[in-house]
Amino acid sequence: MEDEISQYLKNIFKTMPSEELYFEALRDIMKDLVKEYLRKKINENPELKKSIAEVLQEYMEGKLKEYDSMAKMAKITAKIGVLTTPQSIRDEAIGDFMNVFQKEIEEIIRKTF
Repeated sequence: MEDEISQYLKNIFKTMPSEELYFEALRDIMKDLVKEYLRKKINENPELKKSIAEVLQEYMEGKLKEYDSMAKMAKITAKIGVLTTPQSIRDEAIGDFMNVFQKEIEEIIRKTF
């Protein structure tokens, strides 16, 4: 009888969620409450809301400039690579490169029309 009760209690505890799950759920609830509180405070202050919008715009512009610079560096690196290779390899590489992008461009055109 005692073994049956012990086994029954073990089975009940096995089916219950772990305390880690409860802690994780509580953390999510706390994060939601903090977000809600911050939104309320931001919405109460139009100047703060405007400042946040300006900072976000500056951030996005900075990221765009970063990606533009990376693209320009890749272009220059490719140009240097093409200029420093022997003519026979250069012609083959350019042909392969054009074939790859030709397929991509054709696919884009097909999807557009």
